[in-house]
Amino acid sequence: MPRHPERQLERLTQPVAARLLADSGVAVVVAGSVEQHGSHLPLGTDAFAALSIGERAAHRLDTVVATLGPVGVAHYHGSWHGSLTLTPETMMAVFVEICGGLRAAGARRILVVNWHEGNSAALRLAADRCQRTHDVQVVLAESHVVTHSLHPEEMEFTHAGSMETAAVLAFDPGLVRMDEVERPSDRTAGERAHALFRRPDVYPIMRDFHDVAPTGWYGRPEAADRLRAEEIAEEVADHVVRRAREVWAALDETVAARPPDAGVDGARIGALS
Repeated sequence: MPRHPERQLERLTQPVAARLLADSGVAVVVAGSVEQHGSHLPLGTDAFAALSIGERAAHRLDTVVATLGPVGVAHYHGSWHGSLTLTPETMMAVFVEICGGLRAAGARRILVVNWHEGNSAALRLAADRCQRTHDVQVVLAESHVVTHSLHPEEMEFTHAGSMETAAVLAFDPGLVRMDEVERPSDRTAGERAHALFRRPDVYPIMRDFHDVAPTGWYGRPEAADRLRAEEIAEEVADHVVRRAREVWAALDETVAARPPDAGVDGARIGALS
């Protein structure tokens, strides 16, 4: 199983971590969530999914992966006991401070691997603050979106269905309890309701996940396969790293094309290349 837990920052000795960060100039940061995923998946599904992809990305970039901690912004799952949440302000503060430490170690670029929609708004604001405070360049990878986009029929964009079951299988198959699956909410109704909150133009803000799925989950976890899950995790990591490198190359070209008097921001971004 080609996960790379040896890339986790906390598992490394200080000299090894310092060398990887300084030599690569890049750090991977992962963000997930601790929230209900029915009776068959762990509360930490999103955290494990993000770390699985983050480890693989760090291996490809020859650097380390640091986690913000397992908990994310998930207040709308709060009526299912055991679910935890941070305020957006707390997540933003943690992100900025962690990135400050990574920047001090030589990471000029931060690749964020997120697997939780509730984190996205806070991460964007935190990334902006981090770029201004620590003079780094941040790229956000929504790994759950990537997974679904690569295999839209196979990896359904549900909650605790085939896509998230596959993500946990690729992290630790022992955490999946298919023998304990309970009846899901109606899939058609769940997809229709979820789509309202995922609209890119005019959309409501999630307050309670009961509005999507009365049971807390919907989808087809039985459609996930362990070997296929591993293949897909590898594809997602490849895609994330390839896209990140494309973004970095494009930003380098933009900076190179700026006139010498482009201003402070231009000079800062150019220094990242």
